[in-house]
Amino acid sequence: MSDIKIYSGTSQVRAMEIKNILENEGIEFQEVNKMDSSYAGIFGEIQIFVSEADSEKSLQLIERVKD
Repeated sequence: MSDIKIYSGTSQVRAMEIKNILENEGIEFQEVNKMDSSYAGIFGEIQIFVSEADSEKSLQLIERVKD
């Protein structure tokens, strides 16, 4: 099974919020941080992946608390 990207963006606050939601629901995730540490928020992005089996539930959870 492959992983599905459920978040991609530059907001570290939003990424942390999503990770907390997933952790509280017991959903395993992988975070890929492609941010340039010298230019945080300008170059690169943070990506969060979940298993294909958890993707639908994860997307529903984070949609409920969307900005």
